[in-house]
Amino acid sequence: MDYCVAAMAFEPREQFRILFLDKKNALIADEVQQVGTVDHTPVYPREVIARALQLSASAIILAHNHPSGDPTPSKADIDITKTIANIGAQMGIVVHDHIIIGKNATPASRVSSFSDVTANIIKCAMRKALTSIAASMEV
Repeated sequence: MDYCVAAMAFEPREQFRILFLDKKNALIADEVQQVGTVDHTPVYPREVIARALQLSASAIILAHNHPSGDPTPSKADIDITKTIANIGAQMGIVVHDHIIIGKNATPASRVSSFSDVTANIIKCAMRKALTSIAASMEV
């Protein structure tokens, strides 16, 4: 979760990010799919699932920030999570979690239950990102 907080908490506009995972829950990709306004970002379930299929992902973790700082999920946040999870299930893609990041809250609230699987995946993603940054600085 620290990885998502570091990447998104202080963004001035909402970002919708997806962590794509393989069958063993290893990170395939971390992508910002949409950037919106100060209080909304469009999320298209069709695009979320299409990208997961392109990457051959078996599971995904959804994440977005609330620039207001309040990580409380809105009805729209809950509804879109359910929609993506239902469509994903039909395509063999599991939605492990939807994390909502707010700069004023620690730990961040989330729409679905936060599992140990999700925490470990995010820790691995953070290590991967830090390793990449360190390697680019050694040029």
